[in-house]
This record gives sequence, C-alpha cells and structure tokens, in this order.
Amino acid sequence: MAEVRPFRGLRYAARAGASLTDLICPPYDVIAPAQQQALESLHPHNAVHIELPRGEGDAQYQNAASLFSRWQEEGILVRDNIPSYYFMRHTFVHNSKTLARWGLMAAVRLEDYDRRVVLPHEETRPQAKEDRYRLMTACRANFSPIMCLYRDPKHRIRQAVESTGWKTPMARASYNDEELSLWAVPSSVLDEAVQATMKDAPLFIADGHHRYETALRYRNEAGAKAGYVPQNAAFNYVMMTLIDFQDPGLVVMPYHRAIGGVNAQGVTALRNKLMEVFQLEAIPSHPRTPQALEEAVRQRPGVCLGLLGPDGEGPYLCTLRLEAREGLRTLPGGMALRDSEGWVLHQAVFAPVLGTGDSPLITYFHDPQEGWDKVLEGELQMAFFLKPFPLDLFQGVVSAGQKLPPKSTYFHPKLPTGLVFNLLEGEM
Repeated sequence: MAEVRPFRGLRYAARAGASLTDLICPPYDVIAPAQQQALESLHPHNAVHIELPRGEGDAQYQNAASLFSRWQEEGILVRDNIPSYYFMRHTFVHNSKTLARWGLMAAVRLEDYDRRVVLPHEETRPQAKEDRYRLMTACRANFSPIMCLYRDPKHRIRQAVESTGWKTPMARASYNDEELSLWAVPSSVLDEAVQATMKDAPLFIADGHHRYETALRYRNEAGAKAGYVPQNAAFNYVMMTLIDFQDPGLVVMPYHRAIGGVNAQGVTALRNKLMEVFQLEAIPSHPRTPQALEEAVRQRPGVCLGLLGPDGEGPYLCTLRLEAREGLRTLPGGMALRDSEGWVLHQAVFAPVLGTGDSPLITYFHDPQEGWDKVLEGELQMAFFLKPFPLDLFQGVVSAGQKLPPKSTYFHPKLPTGLVFNLLEGEM
C-alpha cells in the first residue's frame, strides 16, 4: 500500500504583501520563454524565480537556492506549525463548461517502481531529470507536486473533507483564467479515510515522472551519505497531489502528432503505410478548422484519427481497417493497446517507415491550431489528430505493467507551482 501522510507545508505568508495570484506559476516544463519573462516581471517573489531559475551551469541552481533561503529568512515563506493535508479545488472552463477538480496534497513515501505501489505510464529522458536533480539538491525541497491518480469508490476522502463544513479557504488564487482554493485539513480529520482508501489502491503517476524519478535518486544518494536513515526522514517522501479517477473534473486531452523533415520518398512511404492500416475518408469540414477536425475524430467510434496532409491536403478521417486491427496483436503491447490511436500510429505506421516509433522527426502538440498552422505554413509535413486516451484503458494498461506511447496523455489543467512547498531536510 502507499504510505500517505500529512506534512508541514511551506507556504507564502499572508504578510508577504502580494496576492497569491501574483506568486504562483505553471510547472517548469510548460513555461515558454515569453511567459517566464512575464511571470518574473509580475512579482519578485513569484515561484518561477526558483522553479525555473536564471543562470548558467551551477550558478542557475545556486541562484534558486539563495532566493529560496532568503525568502524563508525574510518571512516570505513560512512553514506550518503542525502537519496537515492540503485540499485543493481547481475550477476551470473546458468545452464551455465550468468544472472543478479536487486534489489532496500529501507526502507520499517513495517506492521503487518494481514494488508496484507507484505506477508509471511513460518513459523519461535523462536531461530533464538531471536538471530537476540539480535543483532539488541545491534547494533541498519539492517545489511542484507530482500528480497521481487513485481509486476511491466509496468517496471516503471527499466525504471526510466535507465533514469539516467547508470553511473559508485559507488561500485563493487565479491562474490562467482558472480559480484555485486551498484548505489545510488536520490529520485527525482525514487519516482514517486516507489510510482506508490507500490500503489496496496503487497510485498512478499522471504528470511528473521526471520529478518522481529525480526524488528516488535524491533519496538514494541522501541515504547513502547519511548512513543510518530514520524511516521518517523527509527525503524518503515526495509531495503529491492525489486525484480520484472518478473526479468529474479530471480531464484528459489528447497529444497530437506531426511529421517534419522527412524526404519525399519517406512521405510517400508514410502515406502508403497509413492507407494500408487505415481507411481514409475526405471530410468537408465547415468551417475548415483544426477544432472541427478534432471534434469529428472524437465523434467517430472505434480507432480513428484525423489527418492534414502536405500543403493542407485533406483533412481526412482515418478509421482503422478491421483486417489491420487483427494483425496488431502480434506487435509488442498489441493485445492491450490496439485500441489506442497513438500506439497504432507509432507501431504500425511510424516505426516501419522511420525505423522507430519515437523518431526525432515526430513533433508533439496539444493545441490543435499549432500543428494545423505549421503544416499549412510548410514548417511540418503531416499532422495527425488523436482522441483523448481513455482513462479505463490507461488504468488497465498501466496496472499490467506496460508503458504508453510517448505523449499519450495531457491532463488538463496543469497543477500550479507555489501553493505549497515541501522541505526535504530533517524528519517529517
């Protein structure tokens, strides 16, 4: 079972003299350069200054550590006196509907993947992990929570939180046209519900694989340096936001794919392979927009994706041929993943032509307009528009120990950085 426990969060103090709206930021891996500059200008204590610090080499991470230490010394950041769970409500608009997603922020004991307590769904890349490790080592803290999913069929945790009467939240913020509310819930209120829920429920990493694996490395190296390590050493844990699979505000958006830099022969081979695997159907999109194509794909049953060809050819709906589906079971992971558009595209189309299903010639994007425009402008050659990855398939595949194709899921919205920080020194 996952060991989930309250912790003494480090938070922006009310007396810091700024609205929390001006202090939080997105996680590091989705901050574009222009947004980074805007956030830095928003407030000198905005979390972007430590989440994505400026500088070269070691100086970059030491700059973050110096700022983080100074903010604590000056009372900008203050640690709570008693361990608490932190409950967050994230309100946002999706497809013209207002949704609310609820998350439980807690400290979770780090477990190696082979123990099957915390389950990953994607591969990671060394460069991103090295960056996060150097930041974690310099600052000795978790800045961004890892998003994990769990099953709570009896809604024990939500009911326990609701039993508190939902007093006024201790913090509120606006973020990318979204609204955030945060409550500190005493461990006495939630412990029984949390432990009963987590007793037989693995945790599924939704977002934050690089940070989780970085935390594992930090734990291992900190433990080796310390020799004897108490079980409740803070570096044995990592900050997570836990979200119920059944939360009505849990939204998974698709990651689309595009191809660029392929020679003419390769483009022809891709088209031929695509027509071998899929039945192509030209659709008269009115209006002719990527959003209309994305919606047409979503409405078509079965394995279906959208295609915008070179020079804006199409768009097409591509529906998996029945005879091709039967042949997919012989490919690695085919029995579980042959109903996933992304897996079919990578294994049955990209890999035979490009030599691998994860070629550097493949670009990923979640904004449909981005890929559409780049094909029309000639920057990319072909764009493929996918459906969102189904959560039931996600749980089944990951539970079986398999990984998903690269960029299979985009959980929306992203969790912000700066609501709560978690220190990794001393004991819990």
